[in-house]
Amino acid sequence: MLTEWIRQRARQKASIAADARRLIESFQDAAYFEARERVRGRCLDGTRGARYWTKVKFEIARRQGIAIGLCGADLR
Repeated sequence: MLTEWIRQRARQKASIAADARRLIESFQDAAYFEARERVRGRCLDGTRGARYWTKVKFEIARRQGIAIGLCGADLR
């Protein structure tokens, strides 16, 4: 049971990484914003839910070095 959970989590992480890579290849610098639109449901892409696209969005932010949740004053 635990090993199945670990396998499922590994598959999900691989899927998130693949979608992040695909969006970065397709949209370059706008990939984060495209993922954000998918979280909001403005772009339909299969049966993926908002929670999934949020994880993809965070992966894209990590790969592109985008600071999330910081106001402008904190970035100086």
